[in-house]
Amino acid sequence: MKYKLVAFWLIVFGALFAFLQTSFQYHFYYIEQSQLFLFSESYIGNKLVLPGGFSMLVAEFLVQFFIRPYIGALVTAALLTGVGICTAGIVKRIAPASGLFILYMLPMLALLFMHFDFNYRVQGTVCYLMMTALLCGYMRIRNDLFRLVAGCVLVPVLFWLAGSIAVLFAGMVCLFEGLQKTPKWYISLIGVAEVLLLGVGTVYFSLMGEYRWVFEPDLYYHYTLHPKEIIYYSWICLPLVLLVAFFFRNKKSLSGKKLLAGISCIAQLAMIGVVLWWGIPKYSDAKTLRLKKLDYFARTEQWDKTIEECKGKLTNFLYMCHLNMALANKGELSDKMFNFDQRGPQGLLVQWNKSENVSCMLSDIYFAMGATASSQEMAFEGYVSAMEDGNPRMLKRLVQTNLIYGTYPVAEKYISILEKTYAYRDWARSQRKFLYNDEAVENDPVLGTRRRMLPDRNSLAMIDGLAGDLELFLEKGPANSAALQYLGAMYLLAKDLEGFKALMEKYYGTEFLPALPVHFQEAVIVMSEKEPDYWKRFKVSETIVARFADYKKQVLANRNNSALAGLLNRSYGNTYWFYFMFK
Repeated sequence: MKYKLVAFWLIVFGALFAFLQTSFQYHFYYIEQSQLFLFSESYIGNKLVLPGGFSMLVAEFLVQFFIRPYIGALVTAALLTGVGICTAGIVKRIAPASGLFILYMLPMLALLFMHFDFNYRVQGTVCYLMMTALLCGYMRIRNDLFRLVAGCVLVPVLFWLAGSIAVLFAGMVCLFEGLQKTPKWYISLIGVAEVLLLGVGTVYFSLMGEYRWVFEPDLYYHYTLHPKEIIYYSWICLPLVLLVAFFFRNKKSLSGKKLLAGISCIAQLAMIGVVLWWGIPKYSDAKTLRLKKLDYFARTEQWDKTIEECKGKLTNFLYMCHLNMALANKGELSDKMFNFDQRGPQGLLVQWNKSENVSCMLSDIYFAMGATASSQEMAFEGYVSAMEDGNPRMLKRLVQTNLIYGTYPVAEKYISILEKTYAYRDWARSQRKFLYNDEAVENDPVLGTRRRMLPDRNSLAMIDGLAGDLELFLEKGPANSAALQYLGAMYLLAKDLEGFKALMEKYYGTEFLPALPVHFQEAVIVMSEKEPDYWKRFKVSETIVARFADYKKQVLANRNNSALAGLLNRSYGNTYWFYFMFK
């Protein structure tokens, strides 16, 4: 029997791991960025004095390893399987012959769906595992009085170690003792009173700011947001599991009735399948999965993979921003941007919405442009809006931007923080060679290039808008910077031909623009369609001129055709002419 149980849980663990790794590997890389675990006595000490601080430390310690392949899926599968094993222990203590393995799975599935949400803290599952393990152990104490006293002791301990999950534990103890009809069961109410007093005291003494954090699972969600109802499902599941177990406690085992046992097993598997079929599409959010993948490619500078991922129809400006940033970093934005589904200027730079993910993306884009001040601002916003104690990726960006500006004491402070981390300490140590060393910074291909692009110290970022900043960077930066690509793309996507014309006439023939990229040549024809001599000034290629003639011929021949856009898209969808006319 023991071997069957081991095999069962190994299968469950293996299935969870395989599913999470194949479908959500980029989710784990993503959530690792929303916390900053430090190997520091003060950091650990400050956590431990708070209710739930111990479980938070455990969760953050585990999540820091999610930056490594397979670890996120492995840890999450292990935590969920642990919850299932503890729930099975609770059920078997009450109804050992029931054979209802679906009862073990329901809390696991409810927690699994929560893990799809990047605003959910892994701490929630760690605490749930702690609570079910304690409840399983509590229920195995045979002496009634000793068990009741143990429950009164465990409630405040669990509250301090794991936070609001102690409310569920206290409620489960009362429910168990009541259904068990234990003499003096009312002693278990002391645990409820304890958790209520501890919760009120925690808020009163400002250890926590809101009652929902001490009495509800909201503690295990991003502190600035209110979670969806799914976060309550695992809390609701456990009392229902206990009630069902008590209902079946006196039922005989089906082990001797193979047909009925087989039907029961198939029915339970079918119900689990239905729950998964309903819950995975509902809560996994395919749009964010794609965004998490693009975020990982941007963080690791895998630009070719970003471009490959963004082929086909794009309906999300965040995807477009990642695509155009990848093209700009490869120096291909001006030649290939209209090979993809462009939808306007927001595809270059979305509006800031104060969220962590958009702040991080904008910091990356500004950094690619050479807009160091704006990149630093967004990096700081991304850092402070992280779910836990900061975003390590944005802390790296703050190190870079302060080195570029020469504010070495600030950069040194950030480096010293990163040196206390597991995954970033080697990178942080490598940056110390730039501290108080202008020559090293100026010779570095990343930092030195952006230092040379810095505007005069009396200039304010964005005072003349992004276009004005990019003009300043062009005047100071190297010829191969992304500033001109972005500036030209901004004018083209906004269909601002006057601005584009001024840009061409100022920079064409200089080291910044010795020859026009493909889409710039196409735009020259659009802005001076009836002036072929003007095209010659910019050396528009004969191939592009001939292609435009064919394009114009087809437009005129099919101008009364309502399907004109679809007809032209097949042959000319990758040109600026098509974008200008139909988008």
